[in-house]
This record gives sequence, structure tokens and C-alpha cells, in this order.
Amino acid sequence: MINKIIKIARGLTKKHPKGNMSFQIITRLAEECGELAKQVNHFENSGIKREKYGAPQKQKMAKEVQDVIRSALQIAQYYGIEKDLKKSINKSYKKLYGKSS
Repeated sequence: MINKIIKIARGLTKKHPKGNMSFQIITRLAEECGELAKQVNHFENSGIKREKYGAPQKQKMAKEVQDVIRSALQIAQYYGIEKDLKKSINKSYKKLYGKSS
């Protein structure tokens, strides 16, 4: 699953080469976090009126989660820290579960 999101992030970086400076990426990440927050509010029935937007949809929530992960991965790709990110993930996993994947 995560490998596909990594490929999507790389593909979007290539598709839109003029929009991939660090500030542009972090701005997109902030925007995507706001959209995810909107979905969470919708699911929790706070902040957004269900009468206006209807029942919450899992597909919309999933899309927003994907967009946040993709934008965060684009930051890692921009700074070339994918290997460091993998090490950090493995370290956290090992700390929690006592083994690496």
C-alpha cells in the first residue's frame, strides 16, 4: 500500500515540476491536513452541518488520509531522506514490537 503512495508522490512530482519547491509542498500538506480535519469533524458531527454535506463517506476520508501521506512523502523525497525515514520507521516498529520488518 505505502509503495503505491510513494509512486504516486513521485509521479505527481514529475507531472507538475513547477510546483515542487519545499514551501509549495508544505503548503499542500497544510491544506490536505485541513481537508482531513474537515472530514474528521464531519464524522464526529462537529463543525460541519450534516444537513449541508449529507452523511460522512469513508471514501472521502480515505482520500484525504492518502493526500496527507502523499504530501508528507513528497517532503521526504524533496530532501532525499527516504532511507532515513525507513530507518526511523523500522526503529519505531522495533521499539513497539521488538522486531524489524
